[in-house]
Amino acid sequence: MVVKKYAQCVLPAPIRKLGIPGYRWNSVYGHKGEIGADCTVCFHYITDKFEEGPPHKHDAHQVMCFVGSNLEDISDFDAEIEIALGDEGEIQTITKPSVVSIPPGLMHCPLRFKRLGKPVLFIEIVLAGSYQRYTSSGAVQDVRPEDVTKLI
Repeated sequence: MVVKKYAQCVLPAPIRKLGIPGYRWNSVYGHKGEIGADCTVCFHYITDKFEEGPPHKHDAHQVMCFVGSNLEDISDFDAEIEIALGDEGEIQTITKPSVVSIPPGLMHCPLRFKRLGKPVLFIEIVLAGSYQRYTSSGAVQDVRPEDVTKLI
């Protein structure tokens, strides 16, 4: 068998079923070195209302991208999503394809998928291979894929 020079660059996607059993929430969740890079990448197919978080912050930059799941037209978006930002928990409402850029140290969440007329693709990128959550009280929480969601 011939070993190709860059074969190590193509990795199996770390696909997981996250959330509550019985719900169609399939994700690629690359965390703690699983994707061979110093970042965390999460790609979620969201079909059901849920809430994630208590309010928390990270030491690394986080980007959240929300688009429609129609792959021929990702602007085909029919959902209402809320995210609380800042120490005061200012609510931002997302009703069209959007990117939320969260700099290190910015308190954010809860993130609420309040209405889903159609499924949403939710892509998260954290510019750290492993990271923790810091709550408003300063408590540290490790981020584990199995703890990501609860239904609302």
